Amino acid sequence: MSESPLINRRRFNISMGSAALLLALSATPLAMTTAFAQGAPREGVDYRTVKPAQPTEASAGKVEVIEFFGYWCPHCNDFEPTMTDWAKRNEGKASMVYVPIAFQSSMVNMQKLYYALDALGKEKELRRKVFSSVHDDHSLSPVADVGALADWAAKNGIDKKKFIDTFNSFSVQAKVNRATQMAAAYGVDAVPMLGVGGKYLINVQARTIGNADLFLARALKEK
Repeated sequence: MSESPLINRRRFNISMGSAALLLALSATPLAMTTAFAQGAPREGVDYRTVKPAQPTEASAGKVEVIEFFGYWCPHCNDFEPTMTDWAKRNEGKASMVYVPIAFQSSMVNMQKLYYALDALGKEKELRRKVFSSVHDDHSLSPVADVGALADWAAKNGIDKKKFIDTFNSFSVQAKVNRATQMAAAYGVDAVPMLGVGGKYLINVQARTIGNADLFLARALKEK
């Protein structure tokens, strides 16, 4: 990952006939640098203040933490175990929200997959399986159509018709629209990223997870 305080973007080259998503990484908008691990985070480089601050729904004594992610994203796949452990460790402080992101239309079905599984009460149970299916055994294409996704769901214990009905529902589409609005409001242009307390957007990876602790503590103090 290159280092730059400037806003850059991850560009994606997707082959519709391939089960693999080829990611060409050109630096991130909030570059996580080696220097960050050694000192205080720098605004505009290591994190961004969200303006205007966004409303949150955390209960008393907790801070809302949003993970902006994509099942299709190899960095999110690598980060997922760390994020899961972090969320468990901070369940008394952080109210977790997961928002799937699509940077182009071919990624939208992965957003809908998240919300369909969530509506069926299966997302938490199958989250690791989705990532593994996309990135490890490649049994699920990151640009799969609804039929392929329904077949995958059926193989993992979900009624196929119920999955398709849920996937195509107005409720799921409304949540996808809301996710897109949230990403725009926070200024998300790469994943994974964390929105903390509606005020901070930070770019994290396993070696810099302490960043999340820092901003969680800051948001709790400000709250």
